[in-house]
Amino acid sequence: MSAEAKAKDVFEGFDFDVKYDETSYIKPHINVGALYDIPTGEYTFGQYGESILNGGVGTLTGVVGIGNNFKSTIMRYLQLTAASRFEFTKIHSYDTEMNIQRPRLLRLAVRAGGAKFKTIFTGGTWKITDRTIYFANTWYERYKEFMETKESLKKKFIRNTPFLGPDGASFIQWLMPTFADIDSFTEFETEDVGKIQDENELGESGGNTMHMRQGLAKIRFLSDVLKRATSCGTSVFLTAHIGKDIPMDVRAAPVKKLQFLKNGDKVKGVTDKFFFLTGLAIQCQNAAPLSNRDTKAAEYPLDSSDNDNAGDTDLNIVTTIVLRNKSGPTGHVIPLLVSQRDGVLPTLSEFHYCKTDDRFGMESNTQSFGMHLYPDVKLSRKTVRQKINEDRKLRTAIRITADLCQMKHYWRFENPEDLVTPKKLREDLVAMGYDWDVLLDTRSWWTFNNTDPNLKPFLTTMDLLRMRKGLYHPYWLDRDKKTIVDINTDKAHKAWIMGMVKKIKHVSFVEPEIEEDDLVEV
Repeated sequence: MSAEAKAKDVFEGFDFDVKYDETSYIKPHINVGALYDIPTGEYTFGQYGESILNGGVGTLTGVVGIGNNFKSTIMRYLQLTAASRFEFTKIHSYDTEMNIQRPRLLRLAVRAGGAKFKTIFTGGTWKITDRTIYFANTWYERYKEFMETKESLKKKFIRNTPFLGPDGASFIQWLMPTFADIDSFTEFETEDVGKIQDENELGESGGNTMHMRQGLAKIRFLSDVLKRATSCGTSVFLTAHIGKDIPMDVRAAPVKKLQFLKNGDKVKGVTDKFFFLTGLAIQCQNAAPLSNRDTKAAEYPLDSSDNDNAGDTDLNIVTTIVLRNKSGPTGHVIPLLVSQRDGVLPTLSEFHYCKTDDRFGMESNTQSFGMHLYPDVKLSRKTVRQKINEDRKLRTAIRITADLCQMKHYWRFENPEDLVTPKKLREDLVAMGYDWDVLLDTRSWWTFNNTDPNLKPFLTTMDLLRMRKGLYHPYWLDRDKKTIVDINTDKAHKAWIMGMVKKIKHVSFVEPEIEEDDLVEV
């Protein structure tokens, strides 16, 4: 018997396996923008050939920093933006520092979710409690009941995502997402530790074990919450404080818990599990007012009156370092522009990112800017912030430009010619007959029922790159490349789209299909 025949004989007898259910083919991440989706995500194809970016925030997210570095504000932006992507959700906050102000949070919520978040507190969507009401262990027992109830009602709350399973036909399902946060995890205190505090004066030996006991409780919490949250579709956000690591032996070499944690920094009171159970961990550094060198007012004033407000500290730039990222690269810098009043400014952050990268995707002179994807609108340092607030198409143009800029830095395209400049992208698509105004009046984030005609049409940056190559036609766009069509009701249009999907080979520009030439002999 030949070696090949022997191998075949053995293989055919190896027809048994371990009997268990496998994990989901894709673990959904929720798009949040503000330069975070590209570094944390990758594109996957939907049923109509659309490219869906599975990036943003997942199950467990940590945001750390020293005081006044906007870690809570950035955490709120990520949480509220993720929550806004879905028609229905619940948010639960445990305030260990006992300083949350609802009017402030309502402003941040409306900035993220618009009109539907105006009643986020009065409508019961968001509930907040703190350490004056419950110790951490009591709060968590109550929150566990919520997660267990949600999971027990899985059939009621399960939904189809637009992500396809490995068979390319069925949809990945996910429970309607809910959200929880602990601000801060550093001050997370259980009842037994509180009792030690009450029963021992400062300096008494009876209090010596409190930090050890609190550390054990935090380890148990992190181990338990990750499993429960993953099972019931909950995203958990933790903030923590940064302090200085002072070694007992000054001659000892410093030990870094995370590769890109700033030298000498220590995340206080979180235990080592924080460093390897978080899917995304961000350090906020070097927050400082972003002021114009000449006027001493904000570099990007809110309006004309704001331009004369010398010494104004509302607009800040925060250097955020990605310390941990289980779905992409770590160590990279994401600069965020943050208003003390309005929170994270996602589109202005994207604009500043492109501007400081050799004015990527822009035409500019000393006085004004023009986005190559939206050339008819002229911008200046003094007007860009206000125009961003007023013009949705401008926001889309800036977001696509920032996506392309990040792809240039973070991703390797198999064929470099597939990643083109914003100017080339627009020119080629217009030459192909597409109505550019229609393409800008779209959204890039996924949600349940992604084809809902009540939402803006779905179109990602990768979709645009593939359209330029003739590899995709938006499922919501008619053959004239101008008219929006409801694919849910127009059977003839759906049949035409599905016919094109079958003809086109869906191969990622970034992660191409494995060819025979790629295989090596072992």
